[in-house]
Amino acid sequence: MEAKAYLQDYVKKTEPLLDSFFKTKEKEAAEISPLAAEMMRIYRQFMGGKNIRGALVKLGYECFGGKNEKAILEASLMVTLTHAFILIHDDVMDRDVLRRNKPTIHVQYSNLYRKRHQDKRDQAEHYGLSMAIDLGDIGFTLAHLLLVDTDFSDEIKTRVLRRFNQQILTTAFGQALDVTLEATDKLSEKDITKIHHYKTADYTVTGPLQYGALFAGANEKEIKKIGKFGLPVGIAFQLRDDELGLFADEKILGKPIGSDVKENKNTILHLKVLGLAKGKEKQFIQQVYGKKNLTKKELERVRRITEETGVLAYSQKMAKSLVEKGKKYISQITRKPELADTLRKMADFMIERES
Repeated sequence: MEAKAYLQDYVKKTEPLLDSFFKTKEKEAAEISPLAAEMMRIYRQFMGGKNIRGALVKLGYECFGGKNEKAILEASLMVTLTHAFILIHDDVMDRDVLRRNKPTIHVQYSNLYRKRHQDKRDQAEHYGLSMAIDLGDIGFTLAHLLLVDTDFSDEIKTRVLRRFNQQILTTAFGQALDVTLEATDKLSEKDITKIHHYKTADYTVTGPLQYGALFAGANEKEIKKIGKFGLPVGIAFQLRDDELGLFADEKILGKPIGSDVKENKNTILHLKVLGLAKGKEKQFIQQVYGKKNLTKKELERVRRITEETGVLAYSQKMAKSLVEKGKKYISQITRKPELADTLRKMADFMIERES
């Protein structure tokens, strides 16, 4: 099946399940306070996107012989809920104001505070950050509560939960590396790839496929094989994310373009353009990376230099090579032709997507 069709089918089947889950949680929260109920509505409205990670849980389950579609669809929402929580916190750290063409959660709450407390508007920003952190924590807890109620044995749920929590811990360490090393100007390609590995690759591709396999009853030897596919494909996913973050159409991407430049992010694009740009062009790159008030004209110049130095082409070639490397291991995950084809197309989609 084509990747987009697989993802669309997944979203179509899981949206009603999410609506039902949040309807219940909102009712429970309303017993505490209207604020709590509102938090559930805001969290639900924030969710969306392509749902790649949740779909990969289902695909991993199918690759290892799982047959209970209803059960795996419900269980996969654990990852979908978690992804939203990670984005909420990530937007705070990156100081982003837009996500999926809507205000980010901390911005939403800041705006709500200004509207409700006009005499204390100077506290709105801090309130927004506080509520975003709190809502993100709630989202992670919701994921665990959902898993508890899924139609799998306690043994399987324990195995999934152990790997899931370890994965989120690893992702947090990867994020810490990323934000800490933003101040370092002596990173190597190996350093950046390491960040991509722990912050993105395992969490985006390897982890979801492994959860699905575990739900299907896969053993630890089988689980480890998934990493040979997931790691290179997941790193390629991040490379494409960085490319889109600089070159995409903001309306299609749904979030600000140039954030990585403003935040001085550790990307292959940043590293390579610093190494290949010469003279005034290099001086300009050094000056604008980390500039919070980056102008559109400056962003366009960063784009032009990144293309003219061959850096964009380098990143695209690297991503393509990683995807091809990962695809060589598909036969170790499944020998069913239809599922193997879907995995191949999902791998290609990681670097062909426009958002």
